[in-house]
Amino acid sequence: MRIYVAQMEVVPGNPEKNFSTMQKFIGEGVQASADLIVFPEMCVPGYLLSDLWEENSFVERCIQVNESVRELSKNVDILFGSVAKEEENGENGRSLLYNAAYYASKGNFKTLVDCQGIQKKFLPKTLLPSYREFEEPRYFSDLRKLAQTNGIPVSEILCPVEVNGVKLAITVCEDGWDSLYKIKPFEILQKKISSGDLMINISCSPYTQGKDKARDRVFGAHAKNANVTLLYVNAVGTQNNGKNIYAFEGDSSVYNAMGESIFSLPIFEEHGTLVNFENGKLSVSEEEAPRKTGIAEVHQALVYMIRKNLTRFGIRKIVIGASGGIDSAVSAVLYAEAIGSENVFLVNMPTRFNSNTTRNAAKDLADNLGCPYMVAPIEEVADALRANLAKDSFVRNDTQMIVEGIHYENLQARLRSAAFLATVASVVGAGFTCNGNKSEVTVGYCTLYGDTSGVMCALGDLWKTQVYELAREINSQKVVIPQASIDIPASAELSDAQNVDEGKGDPIIYPYHDRLFAFWMERWQRNSIADSEALLEKGISEYCKELGVDEAFFRSKFQSKEEILSDMKRWWSRYKGIALAKRIQMPPILSVSRRAFGFDYREAQLG
Repeated sequence: MRIYVAQMEVVPGNPEKNFSTMQKFIGEGVQASADLIVFPEMCVPGYLLSDLWEENSFVERCIQVNESVRELSKNVDILFGSVAKEEENGENGRSLLYNAAYYASKGNFKTLVDCQGIQKKFLPKTLLPSYREFEEPRYFSDLRKLAQTNGIPVSEILCPVEVNGVKLAITVCEDGWDSLYKIKPFEILQKKISSGDLMINISCSPYTQGKDKARDRVFGAHAKNANVTLLYVNAVGTQNNGKNIYAFEGDSSVYNAMGESIFSLPIFEEHGTLVNFENGKLSVSEEEAPRKTGIAEVHQALVYMIRKNLTRFGIRKIVIGASGGIDSAVSAVLYAEAIGSENVFLVNMPTRFNSNTTRNAAKDLADNLGCPYMVAPIEEVADALRANLAKDSFVRNDTQMIVEGIHYENLQARLRSAAFLATVASVVGAGFTCNGNKSEVTVGYCTLYGDTSGVMCALGDLWKTQVYELAREINSQKVVIPQASIDIPASAELSDAQNVDEGKGDPIIYPYHDRLFAFWMERWQRNSIADSEALLEKGISEYCKELGVDEAFFRSKFQSKEEILSDMKRWWSRYKGIALAKRIQMPPILSVSRRAFGFDYREAQLG
């Protein structure tokens, strides 16, 4: 059997465009004399669609495209993922929908469920994820519920489909990640196939740094346990849920019966390749493309998401506040790589608090990138606003409008983003960015309606230490980011107390606090301050080891256990307090970690 793997870009909410892409791949597969073309999960409608599933007209458009795909199967078999719809309503009072796999052959859909009088021309997904950004049970029913409703064990209703003497054990995405579920689709199917058969998993699985290793471990084990080869087909593209933007990296893979990955398609790239399945073995003649790893892979993912989403949003130009610091420098590089340096407008907005060091670094960055650059001082405007407010007063309240200290700092931040950048973006016909990082977002070290504003937040899922790591990776290829931006203390430069030339900067000790914040918000079993306090009780050595902090560095920053606890409580209070109010108003975050703020990390304001 000759199988053409169609690692296609899936555009969410546009079934007609996705059908056009499928037509292209089907044409390629036919030209390659393929017997079967395999597409990803939900390749017709898209995957992250939120409540668009409630629009019946959209579902009907998808069903019509399903039929159009069926009509293309007269000369080649097609396995693809899409939505399936029953005539009756589901428990939510709307149409009963499934995330399903379809197998089209000779102009018809094969029956994929046939058990005790229950027949379906599609295979419902067995396991529906309901964690992190996933919320499929909100919209779909599944094979488990179909089996339960009809009083049939899942082990009987889930069966492989036979094609030309070969049994294809088809599963959909989460069906493979079954370790925490009582129903295990792969264990059910492996009892119904033999060594000459084939497992196929179609997925629409978002990128997370390091997920490729976990996927190889999971699907490699499935192949080895069943003693059969396994084909994993994933989508590429970007999709979002309104608060998080995700990349789908593809990385479709072929596993042999020993559980080894013998070939993977390129990541973040639409690609088709022919796989030969003969005598129970899969083989590929194409040479595997080299793959980036670590922070270089994150770099690739961020640029990919920026490019794809700005195109989808219809934004061709972007305005960035270039402070001379590390965050704006890295953001500028990412956007320049994504849309071209001529479309990235850098604006330096100094006051007397901004050093010549950072001002020069901002200009050097613009020169290195070749971006349009402008210096727009804000102090005169800030002082004029401050002076005008000082003349004003309330009726029935004697509060004086004295804008000093933190109020003046916040005024600067808000003028830069909500006034200057927003106005510049309007004039040049662009969007403007939020340059905040995950460390700042965690504890609200940012200004609401100031530097939290923007079209999207490219660095919002990177800890500050990762931003520095990314800067070094960027400069390892070509020195673009000025060394001064890397060497100076991280600082907002909003007052004399934040003078970088005097070594003053942010109150966050990033090499330590990044790991503490990650301990609180990224672990699968969520930790609280009680857990970090209990960990500290085991001793500083154990505390540093568990967090991944250099012990000598840590001891140089804290003189006593009481000082550590006081610091911990301070940041926990901000994390659960004012920072939360700021986070829920952040722009969409480009998400690359195992836990990102937004709908991946849902929060309620509890007071």
